[in-house]
Amino acid sequence: MSVRQLHYTSCENGLEGIQGFQVSALTPGAPKPLVELAVRASAYTTGPGLAANGDLSRFPVAFGYVPSGTAATVFQSRYTGADFTGRMGNYFAHALLIDDVAREFADGLPIDLWRNPAWVHVSQGTRDLPELPGVPLGAGTDVTTTRRFVTGEGRLATLEQVLSAVQRVLTSGRGRLVLVVPDDESAARWLAAACRSLPRSLALRISFITYTARPEDTDVLIGCTTPDVRLPSYGEFTPLDLTAGTSPDPDGTRYASVLTRLWDRDAVAVATHLAAQADPQLAAADLEPFAVLLEMATDLRTAALPDEPLLLDAVRLAVNRLANALPEQAWQRISDHVLDCGGPADVGAWCEVLRAARQQREPVPSALFGTYFIAALKSPERLWLPALTAAELEDVAENVVLPGLGNTQLVERLGEHRDLFEALVRVLDRRLTDQRESLRLATTLPVAAARLLAGAGTHRIALLTDLVLARHGAIDPVKVLCDASRVPAIEWRHLGTVLWPEDLSVEDCRRLLKAVPPDVLGGTGLTSRITEQALKESTLADELLRSPAARQLSAKDEATLRAATRIQHFRTSSPTRTSGRLVQSSLDMAASLPEEVAAALLASIAAFTLRADPLLHSELLDLAMDGHADRFLPVYHDTARTDLATARPELVAAAIIVWRDVEHARTRQRLTEETLAAAVAHRKRKHLDRIGDLLKPTADKLGVSPPKQGWGQWWQSWRAVHERRGLLARFGLGRR
Repeated sequence: MSVRQLHYTSCENGLEGIQGFQVSALTPGAPKPLVELAVRASAYTTGPGLAANGDLSRFPVAFGYVPSGTAATVFQSRYTGADFTGRMGNYFAHALLIDDVAREFADGLPIDLWRNPAWVHVSQGTRDLPELPGVPLGAGTDVTTTRRFVTGEGRLATLEQVLSAVQRVLTSGRGRLVLVVPDDESAARWLAAACRSLPRSLALRISFITYTARPEDTDVLIGCTTPDVRLPSYGEFTPLDLTAGTSPDPDGTRYASVLTRLWDRDAVAVATHLAAQADPQLAAADLEPFAVLLEMATDLRTAALPDEPLLLDAVRLAVNRLANALPEQAWQRISDHVLDCGGPADVGAWCEVLRAARQQREPVPSALFGTYFIAALKSPERLWLPALTAAELEDVAENVVLPGLGNTQLVERLGEHRDLFEALVRVLDRRLTDQRESLRLATTLPVAAARLLAGAGTHRIALLTDLVLARHGAIDPVKVLCDASRVPAIEWRHLGTVLWPEDLSVEDCRRLLKAVPPDVLGGTGLTSRITEQALKESTLADELLRSPAARQLSAKDEATLRAATRIQHFRTSSPTRTSGRLVQSSLDMAASLPEEVAAALLASIAAFTLRADPLLHSELLDLAMDGHADRFLPVYHDTARTDLATARPELVAAAIIVWRDVEHARTRQRLTEETLAAAVAHRKRKHLDRIGDLLKPTADKLGVSPPKQGWGQWWQSWRAVHERRGLLARFGLGRR
């Protein structure tokens, strides 16, 4: 069909036979409803900032488009000043009456007629206008020009605000949008940006006008006006002042954000091309899920990832109305997003869309089918399960099943699907050729999964399941280590920490020493760990020193173990007349031991010495001070303070006599004045009396001469001094 034309102005020889505003020229046969629509929509009123008799070139052009069903009118109205009577306020409107909008704008949009040379603004001297063979599209608002406009001078943020507002109006089906712009050229550019950002079906629904002085009365979806026009406070419209700076819209839509970034990337054609493939065509309510598809198809990163309901809406849109239109990388990103979120939550909904996607051969990644597969396995409902190829099953096993084996229900259901189970075995066997992966799985694989896999696959899987079960006490770890060490293909050197992640028990240590070859104990690091336990258990130390594993010990470890056995001996045995040789050799040994072990050995010797009878105590102390005083005496002082605080009075009295007989004056002074004072500071008076009574008989037995005043008087004097010091110290009055 052709395009008809209409001219409307104030004249004296129009088609209506009156003088004044009327249709002055028309294509014969034009439909009356379209004629009336064009006349009504193209009315022109000047704004308050324009003098009616001013320069005509300063008056904005009112270019507009108003659809009506499948038809529409496109018009251009220009102010012409005075009419034939000399009265100001005349304008000339040239309108195109289009019967089939979709057909006539198959290759363009109504905004493409802006500033087209085909528009006229004066009478052509005829009342019958010809039909046009088609819409005369121009290039003044093409994609290249529009992108140059929206990406300049920081307009992208404004574009997002405009698109969000347009989308809200389209979606709600109510209200209008008023753009305040500097001039008609800016209006056309913003209208082009809005229309070219939408699917064609929606762009053809947007009625607009580049200038109106009465936006509240103009029945178009987007009306543009200039700053001099005062906007009333009433009316169902949303104003956007594009002459001032704009701030981010807190209620901005996802679609507006995506399209703005596509304009910036010069990729808006991706959106319009994908939208053109929708069947049925996209509606305003589809724009948010469609924006998600665009994000996935163009790899746009967003601050807010889509939640599952929105993502499901997007996938339904792709499957039901964009069949085979979504590229493979978009499906991959959808899959990645679902996996990142822990898999499908609304499994029933995913069942529906993925089943449809499989039927129409969408390029859905196997990982997405796999994660759905697993979710469906765990679902209490019996949902559809996709039939996967061997390669897809292995991909599912690799990326989904193996990481998800911690789920008990999954492990139980996995046993019901032999193909998937066998794929898992194949994947796992390949993984286990990497020693690091073997160790990781041995320490992370759940027991239930290990039980399911036990007996499946090669020796690598058998070893893995044995390690897991042994770690959790289900089978004997010593036997597992012995068996593994006999298989040449198995690298067993790291198995010690796998089988015994915590400290070894004494019983495990004994069994290892009896059952496992020394080279295996050494290679797995277990010899060192047994040594650590042996330091806490002297009988184990003896067993280790007598075992073949002793050959694996370093000189340092062997010395430490021998020290441990002596420490235990000194702690549990009673001193005898033959103890001197052992004390002497132990003191010599302490000089070559690590500091912590040496300190423990010296402390045990000190305690052993303090428990001896007076004569032996004296002999052992002399022996220790002969060549070892610097290392032994500090430990002896500390041990005496602690042990004598609760010892029997007989032992305290013996220590006093022994100390009084020490030849070295400074040592004697410290022992009797400092060490003794600290040891008996909290003893009861009756205990102190008893100690005093025992001093003389003990000294007589040892042959130690009494002090000048005698033992009784000396003890009373010592107590008087030290008890007074203790009392003063309690009140903070002692010497400082």
